[in-house]
Amino acid sequence: MKKKLVISLIGLLAFTFAQADLVKAENYAKKSEIDKAHYELYLISQRAMDGNPKAMCEFGTMYKKEGYWIVQSDEDAAEWWLKSAEMGYAQCQFYIGAAYLIGSGIEKDLLQSKYWLQKAIDSTYEKYSEFAKVLYAANELDNY
Repeated sequence: MKKKLVISLIGLLAFTFAQADLVKAENYAKKSEIDKAHYELYLISQRAMDGNPKAMCEFGTMYKKEGYWIVQSDEDAAEWWLKSAEMGYAQCQFYIGAAYLIGSGIEKDLLQSKYWLQKAIDSTYEKYSEFAKVLYAANELDNY
C-alpha cells in the first residue's frame, strides 16, 4: 500500500510540476500537433545530453510515462534523475529519493533515500522541500 502511495505521489508530481518544455510538448500532443511535440522532446533530449540538469530531470520524467515519444523505463528514469540530482537539481533530488524509497527503477535503499530526500529538504525549492519532508517523516527515515 505504501509503495502504491509513493508511486502515485511521484507520478502526480512528475507530471503536475513538470518543467515548461515537457508541458509544452504534452500540450502540442493533446492538440494533435505531433511534429511540434516531437521537436520539443528532441530539444529536451539534446539539452539533457549536453548536461542541463533541468532537461535531465525532464528526460527522466519522459521515461516514466508510456507514450508516443519514448519507451517507458523506470530504470532509465532513475538514471537521468540521479544525474540531475547529483548536479543539485532539487526536483530530481526528491524524485530519486522517492525512487530509492520504493525501489522504482533502482534498487531499494533507505540510506540513499534518506540522503536524497534530505538534499531536497535542504534545497531552496520550497515545494519539493515540503514534499520531501512528508516522505521522510512518513517513512521514519531518521531511524536509518
